[in-house]
Amino acid sequence: MIKINNLKTIEDYYNHFPLSDYFDFDIRPYTSIVKFDNEEAILQEGEKPNYLYYLIYGRAKLFLSHENGRISLINFLNAPCFIGEMELLGAQEAANGVTAITPCTCYAVHINDCRDSILNDVKFLRHLCLFLSRKAIGNTYNYSRNQSWPLEVRLANFILLTACNGLYREKHTEAAEFLGVTYRHLLYVLADFVKRGILKKTAQGYYIQDLAALCNISERK
Repeated sequence: MIKINNLKTIEDYYNHFPLSDYFDFDIRPYTSIVKFDNEEAILQEGEKPNYLYYLIYGRAKLFLSHENGRISLINFLNAPCFIGEMELLGAQEAANGVTAITPCTCYAVHINDCRDSILNDVKFLRHLCLFLSRKAIGNTYNYSRNQSWPLEVRLANFILLTACNGLYREKHTEAAEFLGVTYRHLLYVLADFVKRGILKKTAQGYYIQDLAALCNISERK
């Protein structure tokens, strides 16, 4: 995590993404602007967060580790959105893991210094209720889509969502579980994408060789 200290850069962010619009009190004294590299942890799984993040740029993934060592992808986070709001509200003490998929820029609110003010801020709580409601609706839509669309379409969407700089490198076991298909079925469709020249298999992962074709597949319903 890198903290931005340049005053002009900070002012530019606040002018374009006014976090203060969500609060009835001045949140800026409690807020920093930070950047995360792709694959860097934003929230450490199992730890109590010290910050409420607001994702300005980038994409991240939410995951849960099981006692048997397996990892389940829970959701994907796209800017703009809050990160760590469930822990702030006390819905859970320890965080699920959140990792940046692409480079991410966030507001980091130091909640230990202003927790009571935040939790008593009616304006913020209204915004948060709306955010959580939209998130629940989005999760329902994604579940419905996963049940009704062909795997080719769902996998194309998944690759576009999780790729960084044109490279897809998610673990097959986690992708198969998230998409609700067998490991073998997933590999079959990936191999078909490679055969059609849409993807190219490399040592680092799968390179998106024909972005237009992948986007066309993802838009089929």
